[in-house]
Amino acid sequence: EAGAIDALLGILWRLMRSPLPVAMNGSEVDNYGCSSTVLLPAMALVRRNENNQPGLRFGLDHLCVNHQYLRNTNSKFNEIIINELDMTAIDLATSCLGSLRDLSCGSALNRAAVLAWMPPSTTNQCDTSCLENGVHALSAYVKRYDQWKWEDILHLHGEKVCKNDSTMYTDLGKKELRLLTNALGAIRNTSHSTPDVCQEFFNHGLVDPLVWRLMPDHDPLERAEFMASASTSSLLPDASHPWREACFRAAGSLINLAEKCPDVAHRLASDRRLIYLLIEAWGGANALTPVVPNNKYNGASSSKLGSSSSLPLLHLGLAAILHAAGDGGALEGGLDDVMIQVLEKEKIRKRVAQRKEEERKRHLAKQ
Repeated sequence: EAGAIDALLGILWRLMRSPLPVAMNGSEVDNYGCSSTVLLPAMALVRRNENNQPGLRFGLDHLCVNHQYLRNTNSKFNEIIINELDMTAIDLATSCLGSLRDLSCGSALNRAAVLAWMPPSTTNQCDTSCLENGVHALSAYVKRYDQWKWEDILHLHGEKVCKNDSTMYTDLGKKELRLLTNALGAIRNTSHSTPDVCQEFFNHGLVDPLVWRLMPDHDPLERAEFMASASTSSLLPDASHPWREACFRAAGSLINLAEKCPDVAHRLASDRRLIYLLIEAWGGANALTPVVPNNKYNGASSSKLGSSSSLPLLHLGLAAILHAAGDGGALEGGLDDVMIQVLEKEKIRKRVAQRKEEERKRHLAKQ
Protein backbone atom coordinates (compact mmCIF):
# COMPACT_ATOMS: atom_id res chain seq x y z
CA GLU A 1 0.00 0.00 0.00
CA ALA A 2 2.92 2.36 0.61
CA GLY A 3 3.97 1.77 -2.99
CA ALA A 4 0.44 2.60 -4.19
CA ILE A 5 0.48 5.83 -2.19
CA ASP A 6 3.83 6.77 -3.69
CA ALA A 7 2.51 6.13 -7.21
CA LEU A 8 -0.73 8.05 -6.63
CA LEU A 9 1.01 11.08 -5.17
CA GLY A 10 3.52 10.94 -8.02
CA ILE A 11 0.68 11.15 -10.55
CA LEU A 12 -0.95 14.03 -8.70
CA TRP A 13 2.39 15.82 -8.52
CA ARG A 14 2.98 15.46 -12.25
CA LEU A 15 -0.50 16.80 -13.01
CA MET A 16 0.43 19.98 -11.15
CA ARG A 17 3.50 20.77 -13.19
CA SER A 18 3.31 23.22 -16.08
CA PRO A 19 5.52 26.08 -17.29
CA LEU A 20 2.43 27.92 -18.52
CA PRO A 21 0.60 30.75 -16.71
CA VAL A 22 -2.62 30.15 -14.81
CA ALA A 23 -5.75 31.71 -16.24
CA MET A 24 -8.57 32.41 -13.77
CA ASN A 25 -11.81 34.14 -14.79
CA GLY A 26 -10.22 35.21 -18.06
CA SER A 27 -7.24 37.06 -16.56
CA GLU A 28 -3.62 35.99 -16.44
CA VAL A 29 -2.07 35.22 -13.09
CA ASP A 30 1.67 35.67 -12.65
CA ASN A 31 2.53 32.15 -11.65
CA TYR A 32 4.94 30.37 -13.94
CA GLY A 33 5.42 26.87 -12.73
CA CYS A 34 5.45 26.82 -8.92
CA SER A 35 4.64 23.17 -8.38
CA SER A 36 2.44 23.82 -5.33
CA THR A 37 -0.13 25.47 -7.61
CA VAL A 38 -2.41 22.99 -9.36
CA LEU A 39 -2.72 23.78 -13.04
CA LEU A 40 -5.34 21.26 -14.08
CA PRO A 41 -6.22 21.07 -16.86
CA ALA A 42 -2.89 22.48 -18.06
CA MET A 43 -3.61 22.61 -21.79
CA ALA A 44 -6.91 24.42 -21.38
CA LEU A 45 -5.15 27.34 -19.76
CA VAL A 46 -3.71 28.44 -23.10
CA ARG A 47 -6.58 27.41 -25.34
CA ARG A 48 -7.15 30.96 -26.54
CA ASN A 49 -3.38 31.40 -27.24
CA GLU A 50 -2.85 28.11 -29.05
CA ASN A 51 -1.41 29.67 -32.20
CA ASN A 52 1.21 31.47 -30.13
CA GLN A 53 2.39 28.37 -28.29
CA PRO A 54 4.90 26.34 -30.35
CA GLY A 55 5.18 23.75 -27.59
CA LEU A 56 1.47 23.10 -27.67
CA ARG A 57 1.43 22.80 -31.46
CA PHE A 58 4.29 20.31 -31.27
CA GLY A 59 2.39 18.33 -28.63
CA LEU A 60 -0.68 18.08 -30.83
CA ASP A 61 1.45 17.15 -33.82
CA HIS A 62 2.95 14.32 -31.80
CA LEU A 63 -0.34 13.11 -30.28
CA CYS A 64 -2.36 13.33 -33.48
CA VAL A 65 0.15 12.05 -36.01
CA ASN A 66 -2.34 9.40 -37.18
CA HIS A 67 -5.21 11.89 -37.50
CA GLN A 68 -3.70 14.53 -39.73
CA TYR A 69 -6.57 14.25 -42.20
CA LEU A 70 -9.10 15.09 -39.50
CA ARG A 71 -7.01 18.04 -38.36
CA ASN A 72 -6.89 19.40 -41.90
CA THR A 73 -10.63 18.99 -42.56
CA ASN A 74 -12.06 20.03 -39.17
CA SER A 75 -11.13 23.47 -37.91
CA LYS A 76 -12.25 22.54 -34.39
CA PHE A 77 -10.24 19.32 -34.21
CA ASN A 78 -7.51 20.77 -31.96
CA GLU A 79 -10.09 22.22 -29.58
CA ILE A 80 -11.89 18.88 -29.38
CA ILE A 81 -8.66 17.03 -28.60
CA ILE A 82 -7.62 19.56 -25.96
CA ASN A 83 -11.05 19.37 -24.32
CA GLU A 84 -10.89 15.58 -24.12
CA LEU A 85 -7.38 15.73 -22.65
CA ASP A 86 -8.65 18.23 -20.08
CA MET A 87 -11.46 15.93 -19.03
CA THR A 88 -9.17 12.90 -18.90
CA ALA A 89 -6.66 14.73 -16.70
CA ILE A 90 -9.39 15.79 -14.29
CA ASP A 91 -10.79 12.25 -14.15
CA LEU A 92 -7.31 10.86 -13.46
CA ALA A 93 -6.71 13.33 -10.62
CA THR A 94 -10.16 12.61 -9.18
CA SER A 95 -9.53 8.85 -9.20
CA CYS A 96 -6.11 9.27 -7.55
CA LEU A 97 -7.56 11.45 -4.80
CA GLY A 98 -10.37 8.96 -4.22
CA SER A 99 -7.84 6.13 -3.91
CA LEU A 100 -5.76 8.12 -1.41
CA ARG A 101 -8.93 8.82 0.55
CA ASP A 102 -9.69 5.11 0.82
CA LEU A 103 -6.10 4.08 1.57
CA SER A 104 -5.87 6.63 4.40
CA CYS A 105 -9.02 5.37 6.08
CA GLY A 106 -8.21 3.16 9.06
CA SER A 107 -4.46 2.91 8.47
CA ALA A 108 -2.05 5.04 10.48
CA LEU A 109 0.85 3.65 8.45
CA ASN A 110 -0.70 4.85 5.20
CA ARG A 111 -1.35 8.28 6.66
CA ALA A 112 2.28 8.46 7.74
CA ALA A 113 3.32 7.42 4.24
CA VAL A 114 1.47 10.42 2.80
CA LEU A 115 3.47 12.77 5.01
CA ALA A 116 6.74 10.95 4.28
CA TRP A 117 6.31 11.11 0.50
CA MET A 118 8.71 13.42 -1.33
CA PRO A 119 8.44 14.64 -4.94
CA PRO A 120 10.96 13.29 -7.43
CA SER A 121 14.13 15.32 -7.72
CA THR A 122 14.31 17.45 -10.85
CA THR A 123 16.99 19.52 -12.47
CA ASN A 124 15.53 21.58 -15.32
CA GLN A 125 11.88 21.47 -14.28
CA CYS A 126 10.02 24.15 -12.37
CA ASP A 127 10.82 24.94 -8.74
CA THR A 128 9.60 22.40 -6.18
CA SER A 129 10.48 24.34 -3.04
CA CYS A 130 6.80 24.99 -2.30
CA LEU A 131 5.91 21.30 -2.29
CA GLU A 132 7.87 19.04 0.02
CA ASN A 133 5.56 16.13 0.94
CA GLY A 134 2.21 14.49 0.32
CA VAL A 135 0.44 16.82 2.74
CA HIS A 136 1.48 19.76 0.58
CA ALA A 137 0.27 17.96 -2.53
CA LEU A 138 -3.18 17.34 -1.06
CA SER A 139 -3.37 20.91 0.20
CA ALA A 140 -2.62 22.20 -3.28
CA TYR A 141 -5.67 20.47 -4.69
CA VAL A 142 -7.87 22.42 -2.26
CA LYS A 143 -6.00 25.72 -2.54
CA ARG A 144 -6.46 25.46 -6.29
CA TYR A 145 -9.99 26.76 -5.78
CA ASP A 146 -9.17 29.64 -3.43
CA GLN A 147 -11.68 32.49 -3.85
CA TRP A 148 -13.79 30.36 -6.22
CA LYS A 149 -17.28 29.98 -4.80
CA TRP A 150 -19.20 26.77 -5.33
CA GLU A 151 -21.38 28.32 -8.02
CA ASP A 152 -18.32 29.67 -9.84
CA ILE A 153 -16.78 26.21 -9.98
CA LEU A 154 -19.96 24.64 -11.33
CA HIS A 155 -20.29 27.31 -14.03
CA LEU A 156 -16.74 27.02 -15.36
CA HIS A 157 -16.51 27.51 -19.10
CA GLY A 158 -17.45 24.52 -21.19
CA GLU A 159 -19.40 23.71 -24.31
CA LYS A 160 -21.78 21.16 -22.86
CA VAL A 161 -24.20 21.84 -20.05
CA CYS A 162 -26.03 19.46 -17.74
CA LYS A 163 -29.40 20.30 -16.23
CA ASN A 164 -29.79 19.87 -12.49
CA ASP A 165 -33.40 20.79 -11.61
CA SER A 166 -33.68 24.39 -12.83
CA THR A 167 -29.94 25.15 -12.72
CA MET A 168 -27.50 24.69 -15.55
CA TYR A 169 -23.98 23.45 -14.74
CA THR A 170 -21.18 22.75 -17.19
CA ASP A 171 -19.62 19.32 -17.57
CA LEU A 172 -16.26 20.82 -16.64
CA GLY A 173 -17.73 22.43 -13.53
CA LYS A 174 -19.26 19.16 -12.32
CA LYS A 175 -15.97 17.34 -12.84
CA GLU A 176 -14.05 20.03 -10.98
CA LEU A 177 -16.49 19.87 -8.06
CA ARG A 178 -16.06 16.09 -7.87
CA LEU A 179 -12.28 16.54 -7.86
CA LEU A 180 -12.50 19.03 -4.99
CA THR A 181 -14.88 16.75 -3.07
CA ASN A 182 -12.42 13.83 -3.36
CA ALA A 183 -9.54 16.08 -2.30
CA LEU A 184 -11.46 17.11 0.82
CA GLY A 185 -12.24 13.46 1.56
CA ALA A 186 -8.57 12.55 1.27
CA ILE A 187 -7.62 15.34 3.68
CA ARG A 188 -10.34 14.33 6.14
CA ASN A 189 -9.11 10.73 6.26
CA THR A 190 -5.41 11.59 6.20
CA SER A 191 -5.78 13.96 9.17
CA HIS A 192 -7.56 11.40 11.36
CA SER A 193 -5.73 10.85 14.68
CA THR A 194 -2.31 11.67 13.22
CA PRO A 195 -0.69 14.61 15.08
CA ASP A 196 2.28 15.22 12.78
CA VAL A 197 0.06 15.19 9.69
CA CYS A 198 -2.39 17.62 11.32
CA GLN A 199 0.41 19.96 12.34
CA GLU A 200 1.82 19.91 8.81
CA PHE A 201 -1.58 20.77 7.31
CA PHE A 202 -1.78 23.72 9.72
CA ASN A 203 1.78 24.86 9.02
CA HIS A 204 1.11 24.73 5.29
CA GLY A 205 -1.85 27.11 5.68
CA LEU A 206 -4.75 24.80 4.85
CA VAL A 207 -7.05 25.80 7.74
CA ASP A 208 -8.08 29.22 6.43
CA PRO A 209 -8.95 27.94 2.92
CA LEU A 210 -11.13 25.24 4.50
CA VAL A 211 -12.87 27.82 6.69
CA TRP A 212 -13.46 30.08 3.70
CA ARG A 213 -14.78 27.14 1.73
CA LEU A 214 -17.47 26.64 4.41
CA MET A 215 -18.24 30.32 4.93
CA PRO A 216 -17.27 32.28 1.78
CA ASP A 217 -19.56 35.21 2.60
CA HIS A 218 -18.91 35.36 6.33
CA ASP A 219 -17.66 38.70 7.63
CA PRO A 220 -15.72 38.32 10.91
CA LEU A 221 -17.04 41.75 11.94
CA GLU A 222 -20.54 40.27 12.12
CA ARG A 223 -19.66 37.81 14.92
CA ALA A 224 -21.27 39.96 17.60
CA GLU A 225 -24.49 40.24 15.58
CA PHE A 226 -24.56 36.46 15.07
CA MET A 227 -23.96 35.99 18.80
CA ALA A 228 -26.98 38.14 19.65
CA SER A 229 -29.36 36.58 17.12
CA ALA A 230 -27.98 33.08 16.61
CA SER A 231 -30.47 31.00 14.70
CA THR A 232 -31.16 27.32 15.14
CA SER A 233 -31.75 26.95 11.39
CA SER A 234 -29.31 24.88 9.37
CA LEU A 235 -26.00 26.53 8.48
CA LEU A 236 -24.95 23.80 6.05
CA PRO A 237 -26.32 23.48 2.50
CA ASP A 238 -29.33 21.22 2.03
CA ALA A 239 -29.60 18.28 -0.34
CA SER A 240 -30.54 20.52 -3.27
CA HIS A 241 -26.98 21.92 -3.38
CA PRO A 242 -24.44 19.76 -5.25
CA TRP A 243 -21.65 20.89 -2.90
CA ARG A 244 -23.34 19.55 0.25
CA GLU A 245 -21.05 16.50 0.50
CA ALA A 246 -17.96 18.65 -0.06
CA CYS A 247 -19.01 20.94 2.80
CA PHE A 248 -19.41 18.01 5.19
CA ARG A 249 -15.97 16.70 4.21
CA ALA A 250 -14.43 20.14 4.76
CA ALA A 251 -16.09 20.37 8.18
CA GLY A 252 -14.92 16.85 9.05
CA SER A 253 -11.38 17.79 8.03
CA LEU A 254 -11.38 20.80 10.36
CA ILE A 255 -12.70 18.73 13.27
CA ASN A 256 -10.07 16.04 12.70
CA LEU A 257 -7.32 18.66 12.49
CA ALA A 258 -8.49 20.29 15.73
CA GLU A 259 -8.35 16.98 17.61
CA LYS A 260 -4.58 16.55 17.26
CA CYS A 261 -3.43 20.14 16.67
CA PRO A 262 -4.11 22.71 19.43
CA ASP A 263 -3.25 25.54 17.03
CA VAL A 264 -6.16 24.54 14.80
CA ALA A 265 -8.54 24.19 17.76
CA HIS A 266 -7.67 27.67 19.00
CA ARG A 267 -8.08 29.15 15.51
CA LEU A 268 -11.51 27.59 14.97
CA ALA A 269 -12.67 28.43 18.49
CA SER A 270 -12.47 32.16 17.80
CA ASP A 271 -15.48 32.18 15.44
CA ARG A 272 -18.93 31.54 16.91
CA ARG A 273 -20.69 30.96 13.61
CA LEU A 274 -18.02 28.46 12.57
CA ILE A 275 -18.44 26.56 15.85
CA TYR A 276 -22.19 26.33 15.21
CA LEU A 277 -21.52 25.02 11.73
CA LEU A 278 -19.14 22.35 13.03
CA ILE A 279 -21.63 21.35 15.73
CA GLU A 280 -24.27 20.89 13.05
CA ALA A 281 -21.89 18.86 10.87
CA TRP A 282 -21.28 16.58 13.87
CA GLY A 283 -24.75 16.23 15.38
CA GLY A 284 -27.19 17.63 12.86
CA ALA A 285 -29.38 20.73 13.07
CA ASN A 286 -31.04 19.36 16.22
CA ALA A 287 -27.76 19.83 18.07
CA LEU A 288 -28.27 23.59 17.69
CA THR A 289 -31.60 23.49 19.53
CA PRO A 290 -31.22 24.55 23.18
CA VAL A 291 -33.19 22.60 25.77
CA VAL A 292 -35.65 24.50 27.93
CA PRO A 293 -36.01 22.54 31.21
CA ASN A 294 -39.38 21.90 32.86
CA ASN A 295 -41.35 22.88 29.78
CA LYS A 296 -43.43 21.28 27.07
CA TYR A 297 -42.85 21.58 23.36
CA ASN A 298 -45.44 20.29 20.87
CA GLY A 299 -46.67 17.80 23.41
CA ALA A 300 -43.25 16.25 24.11
CA SER A 301 -41.11 16.97 27.12
CA SER A 302 -38.06 19.11 26.43
CA SER A 303 -35.88 16.71 28.37
CA LYS A 304 -36.82 13.98 25.93
CA LEU A 305 -36.23 16.25 22.92
CA GLY A 306 -32.80 17.11 24.22
CA SER A 307 -31.79 13.75 25.58
CA SER A 308 -28.17 12.68 25.28
CA SER A 309 -29.24 9.72 23.14
CA SER A 310 -30.27 12.11 20.35
CA LEU A 311 -26.66 13.11 19.75
CA PRO A 312 -23.71 10.95 18.68
CA LEU A 313 -20.55 10.48 20.69
CA LEU A 314 -18.84 13.85 20.98
CA HIS A 315 -15.90 14.02 18.59
CA LEU A 316 -12.67 14.77 20.42
CA GLY A 317 -11.85 17.43 17.85
CA LEU A 318 -15.10 19.27 18.49
CA ALA A 319 -14.54 18.91 22.23
CA ALA A 320 -11.08 20.48 21.80
CA ILE A 321 -12.63 23.41 19.94
CA LEU A 322 -15.28 23.98 22.62
CA HIS A 323 -12.72 23.78 25.43
CA ALA A 324 -10.48 26.23 23.58
CA ALA A 325 -13.45 28.57 23.19
CA GLY A 326 -14.36 28.35 26.87
CA ASP A 327 -11.41 27.43 29.06
CA GLY A 328 -8.86 28.75 26.56
CA GLY A 329 -10.61 32.09 26.17
CA ALA A 330 -10.41 32.01 22.37
CA LEU A 331 -14.09 32.95 21.86
CA GLU A 332 -15.17 36.47 22.68
CA GLY A 333 -18.11 36.28 25.05
CA GLY A 334 -17.39 32.68 26.03
CA LEU A 335 -19.57 29.65 25.53
CA ASP A 336 -23.30 30.12 24.95
CA ASP A 337 -26.18 27.82 25.92
CA VAL A 338 -25.91 25.64 22.81
CA MET A 339 -22.19 24.99 23.31
CA ILE A 340 -22.55 24.36 27.03
CA GLN A 341 -25.42 21.98 26.27
CA VAL A 342 -23.21 19.93 23.92
CA LEU A 343 -20.56 19.52 26.63
CA GLU A 344 -23.12 18.77 29.34
CA LYS A 345 -24.84 16.13 27.24
CA GLU A 346 -21.50 14.44 26.72
CA LYS A 347 -20.96 14.38 30.49
CA ILE A 348 -24.41 12.84 30.93
CA ARG A 349 -23.70 10.28 28.22
CA LYS A 350 -20.44 9.30 29.92
CA ARG A 351 -22.16 8.92 33.30
CA VAL A 352 -24.88 6.76 31.76
CA ALA A 353 -22.30 4.62 29.96
CA GLN A 354 -20.26 4.26 33.15
CA ARG A 355 -23.34 3.24 35.12
CA LYS A 356 -24.29 0.64 32.52
CA GLU A 357 -20.76 -0.75 32.57
CA GLU A 358 -20.86 -1.04 36.37
CA GLU A 359 -24.19 -2.82 36.20
CA ARG A 360 -22.81 -5.19 33.58
CA LYS A 361 -19.84 -6.03 35.80
CA ARG A 362 -22.10 -6.63 38.81
CA HIS A 363 -24.31 -8.91 36.74
CA LEU A 364 -21.27 -10.92 35.58
CA ALA A 365 -20.00 -11.17 39.16
CA LYS A 366 -23.29 -12.74 40.30
CA GLN A 367 -23.14 -15.49 37.67
